[in-house]
Amino acid sequence: MRRTMYSGVALLAAATLLSGCTYLRQQAGYGHQMPDEFAVTTKAALVIPPGFNLIPPSPGAAPTNSVQTDVQAQAAMFGAGDTTAIAANITGNYSAGERMLLATAGTNRADPGIRQLLQSDQGKMQGADPSFTARLMGAAAQPNNGQAVNANAELERRAAAPKPVAPKKSSGWFDWF
Repeated sequence: MRRTMYSGVALLAAATLLSGCTYLRQQAGYGHQMPDEFAVTTKAALVIPPGFNLIPPSPGAAPTNSVQTDVQAQAAMFGAGDTTAIAANITGNYSAGERMLLATAGTNRADPGIRQLLQSDQGKMQGADPSFTARLMGAAAQPNNGQAVNANAELERRAAAPKPVAPKKSSGWFDWF
């Protein structure tokens, strides 16, 4: 019985020692081999793009893009139209340079109803419930009632308010006893 036990221990020791051998591990299927990422991906074949059925221009016909590209670029950058004529129509107490600057900036294309739109948005925001924002910021909701805040009075109020006390820092398990 001892002999079978010794032979079993020897066999187990030999298997343990041989399991460290890389070749035997690969042959047994225990080796982990990463796939080659260059072998996995395929390269797409070069393809000539389609012609999109473009019709060649007929000889002697006028070009379809009659506006020059530099004129198109200037119109896109600085707006279309004669800026001197637009500057002459700007009313108000402006110098000639200011009128030209406003005309070049495109103030004639501004939306005339933008102020009403902004005021309606501001009215909607003022009509909103401020308690959510106050809870989010960790402060009590304080009605403003349209009054301006007095900075000196606010500083005095904050100085007179009691300071929050920090909770006692726990030192561990022994605080329970």
